[in-house]
Amino acid sequence: MKTPSILSKTTIGVMLQVRVGVLVLLMLLFVVRPAPLAQGQQYKFQRLNPPGSTYSFAFGINNKDVIVGSFVDASSVYEGFVYKHGKYEAIVFPGSVGFTQASGVNDSNTLVGEFIGSDQFTHGFLLTSDGQFTQYDVAVDTSTYVFGINNAGNLAGFVGNDGANQAFVNIGGTVTQFTVNGNPTVAFGIDSSNNTVGQFVDTNFITHGFYRDTSGVITQIDYPGATTTSCLGINDLRVITGYYLDSVGAAHGFAEKNGKFLTLPIPSVAGINNGGSFVGSYLGKNQENYGYVANSVSPAETQ
Repeated sequence: MKTPSILSKTTIGVMLQVRVGVLVLLMLLFVVRPAPLAQGQQYKFQRLNPPGSTYSFAFGINNKDVIVGSFVDASSVYEGFVYKHGKYEAIVFPGSVGFTQASGVNDSNTLVGEFIGSDQFTHGFLLTSDGQFTQYDVAVDTSTYVFGINNAGNLAGFVGNDGANQAFVNIGGTVTQFTVNGNPTVAFGIDSSNNTVGQFVDTNFITHGFYRDTSGVITQIDYPGATTTSCLGINDLRVITGYYLDSVGAAHGFAEKNGKFLTLPIPSVAGINNGGSFVGSYLGKNQENYGYVANSVSPAETQ
């Protein structure tokens, strides 16, 4: 029986080693006035850490500002969460073995994620707003990860074990698996037009982002001068979010549209909604991992 390695948005968050200067900036962002990001727009950052959690991660946000993510509880069990109306709800797939992750959510509040089963494979799942779980697997005897869902219920993720990953989309019940030039590939986000974003690792072990349109045409995305680029989210305005590593290994979040990049004062941006609110994770002063949400505010709110 093969034990899968867990490659997920969580893995990306844990692997980010943020330099002290960036950490100081992040701590300030969470205690002072909202931060200006682009063209005069300002954002208020809120830490997301469910009660009793030791680590937390935020992965997805819908247009109703419902947020999904995961956390590690005091017993070191990895659980998903949904955050709405100021309250947290833990998500644990029935029968899962120590690991449930909530990765994406659409405007019907149907969320998707992954869990480890008793067979030691990772399986995808859907959870509807009325509490109905459905296991989702692209194939047998391999792991399935579901990271994105759009308002039509179409899915994006990847299948595979031991690094031999193929991205997939499920559009109207038809599953298409794909890679970028035969390289290990992961799809993280899908918009309402069924465009997808993700990452692949080339033969030199360099990670690149990608954008795949509805016809299947793939465009490689690399932040200028970066050593690593990963695209983690996309909204219906085709704003893409993610992170990159610079020449000294420092992590930076970014937003991209039509080839124009904006660096954000946070090390990773996982998901973004149509209103421009975004979520992700950061490291605290004691190397704890926290989720966050950044919501746009009006000038009056910054006074």
